[in-house]
Amino acid sequence: MPAGYCRHDRDIRRQAMTRGRKPLMAMREAVLIAKKRGETRQFMHEPAMICNFVIHCPGFTAFVRIKRVSRIHCSPERIAWEAADAVADLRAIASGSGISRELWVFLPRGRFRFFRVMETGLTELNRDGSVMPEKPGPVPVKTPAIPGQITPAVTGAAPPAQPAQAGAGTTPPIQAPPPELSVGEKPSEKGKGE
Repeated sequence: MPAGYCRHDRDIRRQAMTRGRKPLMAMREAVLIAKKRGETRQFMHEPAMICNFVIHCPGFTAFVRIKRVSRIHCSPERIAWEAADAVADLRAIASGSGISRELWVFLPRGRFRFFRVMETGLTELNRDGSVMPEKPGPVPVKTPAIPGQITPAVTGAAPPAQPAQAGAGTTPPIQAPPPELSVGEKPSEKGKGE
């Protein structure tokens, strides 16, 4: 390494270098989305730029950085990892009740996802800037008993009902057949000799 050159300088130089073409089509699309939310001010594209534009709404200001990613349909943690440099830059902006630090990620084909950069992670937003409701997680389902499985019966109790199978009607529980009775007999008299 040359004298006076350190690893930190190399990292800053690497961040300043652009990879590929400037995302002009994505920037145009992002500005159109931003104008629907409020008054927009764009910044000139510079190597050490923190955000691409600012959206001013009544009582609210959003600092927006757009970033190209390789995958858009993944967890917010994965996106935060892939766009770590942009997230770190946005966290340098002071946070407050009327300030939103936003990361808009996109694929080269123009699909966008919107996130608010929080101190602990990313919160997904809708196009209008409102917080997207969380999707319900997977519901735990008990595995049904295997059909035809014989369960030991307790004396005097009926075995449990078999669970319903997909596409089939409900299966009634298996019960012992009722004792045979004829009209006029009492159950206590059956089995007694005449």
